[in-house]
Amino acid sequence: MNLISRRYLVLILGVIVVMAVVGAYFLWTNKPFKEEAIGGKYNAKLIIEGNDTRGFEYGFIVYTVGGVEHRGFYNSYLKNALDWIKTNTPENSTFLCWWDYGHMICGYAERESIVKNPSKEALVSVADKYKSTIKEFDPHEKILDVAYALTTTNENITKEIMEKYDAKYLLITTEDGGGKAPWIFHFAGLNYTNYYRPTFDFEGGLVFRSKDYTELGKQTMIFKLLTNTNMQFFNIVYSDENVKIFKVSN
Repeated sequence: MNLISRRYLVLILGVIVVMAVVGAYFLWTNKPFKEEAIGGKYNAKLIIEGNDTRGFEYGFIVYTVGGVEHRGFYNSYLKNALDWIKTNTPENSTFLCWWDYGHMICGYAERESIVKNPSKEALVSVADKYKSTIKEFDPHEKILDVAYALTTTNENITKEIMEKYDAKYLLITTEDGGGKAPWIFHFAGLNYTNYYRPTFDFEGGLVFRSKDYTELGKQTMIFKLLTNTNMQFFNIVYSDENVKIFKVSN
């Protein structure tokens, strides 16, 4: 084999190696961490992409209703609450919660949620890397109603909004009172800095901390629900370190 042939052979082998490395990289980085079948009446499955900084699994839930496949966010910090919902609430129950959790309540716990998707106007609140994964949109009126129900200082208004959608349960998480709070206040038409002034360290940017709320903010339903403030119509029926569920009474 002459020198020129050897050089071509080396070049070809080099190209093959580079292509193999690049291919392996894309296969690895695009491969789900794992898939888990949930089953149930909606044949749900979880596509787990990894673990967040707290150790909870995150990814997507995929399920089928009436022959239509739906896809939404999933995080295992809601798992215990979802299991409780599935075994302790009537099958026709509807929940008021922020839209991020709607597909989990429907696909995993097999209950209904007022909102399951952002509206097109609310897509601005979704991280850029996830925007392309959202294929369904809810009416913006519903996003506004849920945001108002969570940020009002009058629990009668929250109750009225729930009655509008025949919802008997309300689910709220520490993230609603933390990192998601600015967007919830925003879609309620409020300047969040009048209610919530977080210190932007890691913890404060993610979960609820009572000290981040102003005196006005402490009158909102978000704060009252997360601090177990006595209320006339809302009775707590489930609680863990991340999630609280309330049932509304007449």
